[in-house]
Amino acid sequence: MDRTLSEKESFDLIRQMISTAKNNLQKGMGKIFLLWGYLVAGISLGTFILLVFLPSEIKYHAFDLWCLMALGYPIHYFMIRKSEHNRFVTTYVDQLMKWVWLAFGLSIVLVVLGFFLSTFAFIPGHSGATGSEDLQRWVPWLFLPPTMLCLYGFALFVSGKAYGFQPLSVGGIICWLGALVLLITVHHEYAQEIQQLILCIGAISGYIIPGHLLNQKETTHV
Repeated sequence: MDRTLSEKESFDLIRQMISTAKNNLQKGMGKIFLLWGYLVAGISLGTFILLVFLPSEIKYHAFDLWCLMALGYPIHYFMIRKSEHNRFVTTYVDQLMKWVWLAFGLSIVLVVLGFFLSTFAFIPGHSGATGSEDLQRWVPWLFLPPTMLCLYGFALFVSGKAYGFQPLSVGGIICWLGALVLLITVHHEYAQEIQQLILCIGAISGYIIPGHLLNQKETTHV
């Protein structure tokens, strides 16, 4: 027969769920954060270097490095499956954050796809684009990095608060501040180079540092 939990029992149950969720976060999740952190940081830093040293007529090829992001998805899937296999209990917080990060991933894909499609949209009345029209096609891409940092910040901040892991929340705030800096400097002469550096900083603060801290916790506490 079901009975109503007392106030003390309810708080004890909530604390137990939060403790279990924290424990689940520490089990293998640090490696996943490190995967994406080092991938984004490495690609953004490599893109910055190419933007600086490539001749102006071919410097746009620097952004081809971002295609390497696709390499992370099969590795990510394998890590997630392994992490879920090692869990004895899955809490409501775990399920909720799983959907949050799924929504984050889909949002990133849709945003990138939207920018890509808008770049090559048909220009009515013209068989080919003029120089100014060609420039108009590529200008929106300057708003992609701040948009991505906003999404990074959202997912990291919510995850940090849900799991009670402050470094993730701090990383999310830094990503938001980085997005603000990019919006302010969008008309700067070296806006593209600035964007890549800020993306690298966002990856380090939001993924790499929390990832190493989670690995350390897994070793010492889990």
